[in-house]
Amino acid sequence: DWGVGLDYGEMVRVDPYTINTSITGVGTETQTVPSTIAPATGANIKLGTRREKIGLNFFKYLGSNLSFHVDIKNEKKTGDRHWGYRTSSGGQVNFLAEPIDSTTRQLDTKLNYADRQFQLTGGYYGSLYGTDNSLLTATNIDTGTTDYLSSPLDNQAHQLYLNGGYSFTPTTRGTFRLSYTHATMDERLPTDGILGLANPAAPNSINGEVNTSLVFLGLTTRPIKNLSLVTNLRYHEVDDQTPISLIVPGEPVHVKPNGYKTVTAKLEGTYRLPDGYSLIAGIDQRNQDRTRPLNLDDEQIVPARTDIDETTYRIQLRKSLSENLNGSLAFMRSERDGSNYEAADNPEENVLNPINIADRDRNKVRLSLDWVPTYDLGLQFNYEYSRDEYGPGSNPNGLTDGRAMLLSVDADYAFNKDWNLVAWASWDETEASERVTDFGASFAIIEFERESDLKDTGTSLGLGLKGRASLKLKLGANLEWTRTKSQYDDNDDPGISGSDIPLPNVKSTVAKLALFAEYELEKKTELRFDLVHQNWRSNDWSWEFSDRTDFSYGTSSDGTLVIADPNQSSTFVGVSYIHRF
Repeated sequence: DWGVGLDYGEMVRVDPYTINTSITGVGTETQTVPSTIAPATGANIKLGTRREKIGLNFFKYLGSNLSFHVDIKNEKKTGDRHWGYRTSSGGQVNFLAEPIDSTTRQLDTKLNYADRQFQLTGGYYGSLYGTDNSLLTATNIDTGTTDYLSSPLDNQAHQLYLNGGYSFTPTTRGTFRLSYTHATMDERLPTDGILGLANPAAPNSINGEVNTSLVFLGLTTRPIKNLSLVTNLRYHEVDDQTPISLIVPGEPVHVKPNGYKTVTAKLEGTYRLPDGYSLIAGIDQRNQDRTRPLNLDDEQIVPARTDIDETTYRIQLRKSLSENLNGSLAFMRSERDGSNYEAADNPEENVLNPINIADRDRNKVRLSLDWVPTYDLGLQFNYEYSRDEYGPGSNPNGLTDGRAMLLSVDADYAFNKDWNLVAWASWDETEASERVTDFGASFAIIEFERESDLKDTGTSLGLGLKGRASLKLKLGANLEWTRTKSQYDDNDDPGISGSDIPLPNVKSTVAKLALFAEYELEKKTELRFDLVHQNWRSNDWSWEFSDRTDFSYGTSSDGTLVIADPNQSSTFVGVSYIHRF
């Protein structure tokens, strides 16, 4: 009636880029930027991080219906991450490597109660984050200046939660979820006390505090023989109690708390019709109140809305076409709008239509078929299409419309009771039209105008085989291939922009082969062998100049070079010993 578990794991992430740099002190909190150096004259380094996690869990049954659980985790993260900063003397950009040495501790304790009608779980969850590297000091030999970069601040969160369900009748069940989370970030700012660096009137801590409340109520019922209903109500509030404080007086720049309240309601019904038909209809309503600090209009970067409303209607028809063929057709429409925009400080930025709060109408259709032509073969087909229309109103910049399509087929075939073959193929395409207009500082003359037809296309293929070669030996193999293509069809107005140079397409291909074997040594003991090889190819130009040469930070700065290898591969070999007590 009790148990204990111990987990230990490590995970390594290697940055795919090679860095050629002359900066010294990488891996420490004190780094030195050398005198101006030509690119590709430094030393090559590889950046990456390592996570080491230890976990301990315990459970105890206190009775036939009651149990107690404790789960403790401690994760140590070390390494170096690609970083950079704009210097305080002249504005040039230099490379730095962020030294990482942080620890995350988590504690989850809960009581579970369950009987035939009533189930209840309540407990406490806590998270503590701390770092031993709080402040990086970068000294520039050329200028003699010193710049400071802060690591993420220590923080903690504490949550109380209660989840449960009750079956009122065999056909009616209610569920609920309640939680309250108190999160704080009150560490002293690592730059506090450095003469001349910060605003003397600024606080030495942001005294961050965010309180999150969640209430969820759900009900499923079958009031009559052929009708099933699902309804739920969800309230989610993020209350940011961080005080407003002035950090940079000249700009000005404040710590600006932001909170929001979201109420979501859902009602869905399923009615079983004659001849194997089922009709499903539903409506979702989402209302969000987005608060922001008052009297800080001069720091409003983009247009804002305080209220967002979104309604989604769904209708679906399902049909059992035969004993071995089933299908469904669904249609969804979503309408999102909100309150009037609150203007941004800069008139040039005030014409932006932010994608996450813009008016949007979305129509989506989905068709699926499940076919079992023979006893050994099963096929699943899926088709989805959606269309978005964004209402620009008085804000012409941003997305204007979008489209998405997905086609997929899955198959599984059983050669016999021991061997099984699976295969799948999918194709998806996502498009969006974007308008960018730059009115310049005077807001009177269009200085730049571009319309972009963005498109992402993906194709994936897969094949898998697994089975039993003998009474004690299981074998398996999976082969996956994926190709993605990103297109940027930029249409400049040459008379305004002075150029018509579209961005090049990006093509990436990933091929993966995974093999495994499991051998049973005894009834409760087995060995498992894994071999995984993956190859990645891409012409991604994110860290390249327009002539497809490697990006460098410039001859007027530290000359650090970022080398992107277009062809990379990785191999994983694993051996597992498994014993079941």
